[in-house]
Amino acid sequence: MTQVLSNTRRLVSLTRHSCMLRVAALLFGAATARAQDTTATANLAPTAADRVVQLVLRDGSMLLGRVLEVTSTTVRFTSAVGETMIPRSAIRSVRSVSGTALHDGEYWPEDPSRTRLFFAPTGRMLRGGENYFSDAYVFFPSFQSGLNDRLSVGLGASAFPGVALDQQLYYLTPKVGVYASPNVNVAVGALVAGAKWLSDVSPVGIGYGVATFGGEDNNLTAGAGFGFSRGTASSTALLMVGGVTRVSKSFALVSENYFSTGRDTGALFSGGFRFMSEHIAVDVAGFGSTASSVVVPYVAFVYRW
Repeated sequence: MTQVLSNTRRLVSLTRHSCMLRVAALLFGAATARAQDTTATANLAPTAADRVVQLVLRDGSMLLGRVLEVTSTTVRFTSAVGETMIPRSAIRSVRSVSGTALHDGEYWPEDPSRTRLFFAPTGRMLRGGENYFSDAYVFFPSFQSGLNDRLSVGLGASAFPGVALDQQLYYLTPKVGVYASPNVNVAVGALVAGAKWLSDVSPVGIGYGVATFGGEDNNLTAGAGFGFSRGTASSTALLMVGGVTRVSKSFALVSENYFSTGRDTGALFSGGFRFMSEHIAVDVAGFGSTASSVVVPYVAFVYRW
């Protein structure tokens, strides 16, 4: 009887130990699955035919291709070098981009300054959560934020050295997307400015409508605006036409030109270059007028995140 009781106790102990191991294994498996389901890959799915995916791995390397299958622990991925299985835990970030971003197998990052030419806006909008900081001529910094895909707002101020803060020029740049598609984008907005030395007529600015036609690499933008000051709008329209032609991964040609419906006002022309990387665009251009032989240089940069 003593031997039977001993064997029974041993069996119960082994059974309890086995159950504990199974529970631990289940908990470990669940924790592992959760660890694999990182923020970067939580919503990852097979890639649509007209898109490609940019994967940045934790070792800093980048892969460009299409996701074929997603499991709880791995991603089956195909690229120019073939098909491979990648642990989800090895992926740091995922970005879906248009298939048109591929040029002979090379990925061209999106123009960080796609929502503007030089001074003028394009019909394209910042996406919700996107932001950029820009600075023209060093003395005109501004910040723009996409509140959602159809609404952005910007704030800026002049930064002339030796000038008191209350004497600087301040400006607000709201913009609303009216229509968006891969080849046609339309927006309306305003540039509203004020300063202490403009207090008699402030706020001053221009309200505009603008449309961009074409893809990311080659497009034409046309728009019209009316100036205003303290509730009084001008009856003379300012017309703008410009465009961008991208000639390489990091280089584009840009032009922005203005015409007025008023008499004997002449026209303003510009042409220049845009140098681009993943987050930064630098513009170098010259502005000239039909009323003068002087060419005014223009330098600005944009940092987008």
